Amino acid sequence: MTVTEESLRGDQEDPQNELQLDEAHEASRLETGLQRVLSWERGDPGLRVSAMTRLTGGSSRETWACVVTTGSGEQATYVLRMDPQELQRPGNLGLEGVVMRAAKEVGVPVPAVVMASDDTSILGRSFVLMEFIEGEGNPRKILRDKSLEKLRPQLAGMCGQALAKIHSIPLEKVPGLQQVDLLTQVRNQLDQLEDPHPVFEMALRYLESSRPDPLGVTVVHGDFRNGNLIVGPEGIRAVIDWELAHVGDPMEDLGWLCVRAWRFGAPGPVGGFGTYNQLIFSYEHASGRVFDRQVLRWWELLCTVRWGVMSIMQAKAFMKGTHRSLDRALIGRRVCEVEWDTLTLLSSRRA
Repeated sequence: MTVTEESLRGDQEDPQNELQLDEAHEASRLETGLQRVLSWERGDPGLRVSAMTRLTGGSSRETWACVVTTGSGEQATYVLRMDPQELQRPGNLGLEGVVMRAAKEVGVPVPAVVMASDDTSILGRSFVLMEFIEGEGNPRKILRDKSLEKLRPQLAGMCGQALAKIHSIPLEKVPGLQQVDLLTQVRNQLDQLEDPHPVFEMALRYLESSRPDPLGVTVVHGDFRNGNLIVGPEGIRAVIDWELAHVGDPMEDLGWLCVRAWRFGAPGPVGGFGTYNQLIFSYEHASGRVFDRQVLRWWELLCTVRWGVMSIMQAKAFMKGTHRSLDRALIGRRVCEVEWDTLTLLSSRRA
């Protein structure tokens, strides 16, 4: 398509056209950068990168899809995850790639990592390039699509099995992962907010006074939930979005999966699709770890508060102009729902 003088004048007057031009320019730049580094790494001067397309979804990373064609004509579709352009310092996508490779070694369903780097000289931003996994990732479709009707009753158990594998990753395989005490982290984040949130303060005081013994110290995915799973009729094809991975108590992942926000309007307490018992029995059998059921409820409450505090932080980032993603603004509008969930969990524990 030829860009005429008239169309350029029109683009200057139309913000949407200007945005499309910016995205097309960025896609071309990424294709050139990836083609250069991949052809050099593989010793294939005929390799070509094309069809770079920005994908929707995700508020903390940019996600693109592209097609890589080798000099011999073989084609494959890859997914490129990158730091957002407004990020002031490189992220840790290089480390994310290390964790994903370690997860694949122990049998976690995860996309194969092609390349991951925090070197901004390659593409201008930290990135991870991975294989494209065909399947359904939309959480509402996972909960309602007729083609997945037979899968849903099994999905909570499959999540338990996947989490057991994640928690079996040898710590020496991921030496760069930070150890995080979630309760301390959420407390510090809440204290740093500029305005009071009495519901979350009350919940944290209760959590601090009733803290259970840790189940262990393992790799923790940090965002294992409905919405970060790619599934097919036969089960979980991939666990994605490892950016919050860290070392901590494995119960954090189970509690996070049970937060009401990740049920997307469906009744099942585990991701909208399953029961507590399905998750617990599967996880205990696969991991060999056994815990009191009330411990899971404690972690569900802590993770609910965590999501509430994270939502406030995302809203503030939007209002301050640090991140202009509309997703952040929309998440911030739902803090009151998380406060209601917190109060409901508190009342059930104190009844």
